[in-house]
Amino acid sequence: MTQRCPTCKTELEDGVRYCPHDGTPLTETGPTSLSTPSNPQTVVKAPPLQLPVVVGNRYRLTEFRGGGGMARVYQGVDITLEREVAVKLINPELRAEPEFDTRFQREARIASQLHDPHIVVVHDFGIDADLGPFLVMEYLHGQSLRERMEQGPLPLKAGLQLGAQLLLALIHAHDKGIVHRDIKPDNIFLLNVSGVRMHVRVLDFGIARIYRSDEPGNQATLTSPGAVLGTPRYMSPEQLAGQPVDARSDLYSAAMVLHEALTGTLPYVSGKKLTELCPEASPALEALLDQCLKPNPAERVATSLEAYLRLQDLGKASGILLLPPGAMDKLLATRKTTAQEATIAYTPPPKPRRVPRRVLLAATLLGMLVVLALMAFGVVHRYWPMSHGVLGIEVGDRRDDAVVRIGRAPDREQSGDPWAAELTREALGHVLKPDDLSGPGGKETADVLLWSNDDVVVILQDNQVRAVIVSEPYKASSPRGVSIGDSVARLEDRYREEQPELSSVPLGASTKPGHPSHVNVYRYNKLGIGFEVQGGRISSITLYQAKP
Repeated sequence: MTQRCPTCKTELEDGVRYCPHDGTPLTETGPTSLSTPSNPQTVVKAPPLQLPVVVGNRYRLTEFRGGGGMARVYQGVDITLEREVAVKLINPELRAEPEFDTRFQREARIASQLHDPHIVVVHDFGIDADLGPFLVMEYLHGQSLRERMEQGPLPLKAGLQLGAQLLLALIHAHDKGIVHRDIKPDNIFLLNVSGVRMHVRVLDFGIARIYRSDEPGNQATLTSPGAVLGTPRYMSPEQLAGQPVDARSDLYSAAMVLHEALTGTLPYVSGKKLTELCPEASPALEALLDQCLKPNPAERVATSLEAYLRLQDLGKASGILLLPPGAMDKLLATRKTTAQEATIAYTPPPKPRRVPRRVLLAATLLGMLVVLALMAFGVVHRYWPMSHGVLGIEVGDRRDDAVVRIGRAPDREQSGDPWAAELTREALGHVLKPDDLSGPGGKETADVLLWSNDDVVVILQDNQVRAVIVSEPYKASSPRGVSIGDSVARLEDRYREEQPELSSVPLGASTKPGHPSHVNVYRYNKLGIGFEVQGGRISSITLYQAKP
């Protein structure tokens, strides 16, 4: 026997619970948790709470706000700190599963370690003697995306901002090895923040499954093995089939949500393309969502970072600044993984072991010696970090990392000999030399990326950073705390143990009256950093390959 999906009309075998093409439920199921306890006779239904009630001896629940198959959510007050909180009580029937409490505490602990502006904050968690497991989160004022969509589709600009902030939340979670598994409009919250644009918080990372890319069989979760956790209409085909999932499953769900937010309907339901349903949308946005919605995970966008960067370019083309300047610097300042790498696996810390007193004493003495050594090193090398990056970019970084740290795609770029092209020659300044890129007899061709009226220049060879030039009025600092606009006295003080290569370059007859007629150049070749000085002030900083 067969059955037909009411959405896409595909003929499917009898007994299939969800259409693998569009996620349509084919039997009656709950919206959130599709698994059942292994021992149905032990299920305990949650009795209605008589409010107010105190949970965990600290949180007074005052109002019921909603619930689903996993939990009920209450508005409450932290009695100790006297602040509003949202408290999620896990439904007691889920505790019928063996070791549920242990798994809940582990996953809640990991969720509480997520610190991102676009992820709801988990303040606390625990197991109440009477009411069972609970999560305590910040209380948000606003509305869910589902509630907003009841008023109609989002304008394109708002939709792009929504998608970008959702992807930023996923970037942070995926880097910690956490897959959300239930991205849907109900789990995306739009904050009411006066005076700012749309601000998104992603909810329910507290029930996310933790996966290990190096151990496919390690799929311990809050549900029984093979169970499907999520909302069928937004789930990827592999998740519907109960197979192991990774970050690409979240990207599938995110694309479903963004399509629905822009058009008011899920993909495949109307049979029309995104650009037909939302004429403002570009073919490039349609192509990005279509790729994220590929049934085969291997054909989708590989990472949430790649999806974000593509969306960022689309936002720039539409005249939208998806993030404030510098926000990506803080978000991904230490990210060095390639786009094809698996997301980082979370490894719980080992349990503490008792250390013998003699070992502690020896460690204390060793620590004191290390501190004294560091202090002595600091006397000779005060302010001296080993890294000499500028704007968070270092020589040897990949192109994608450099673009991420700037926070947006370059305004323009050019390939070839940087000194031969009139458009780039002036932007290079006076510190950088051809030998800094190629060495004697080497190639001098490079890719030059330029931002902010050419005040920021990144030079690449073989897709790796070879030099960075930042000029006023753009602001930047060297690792020793010398900033554009500082005095030459500060420069010479901070680098006084180093011997610079000094030169003076005339600025030519076009110099305006009252302006400096020349530029003083300080090159610290052993450190790979140089400065231009005009009128006694730092006017630019250049990073290049250090030379012994």
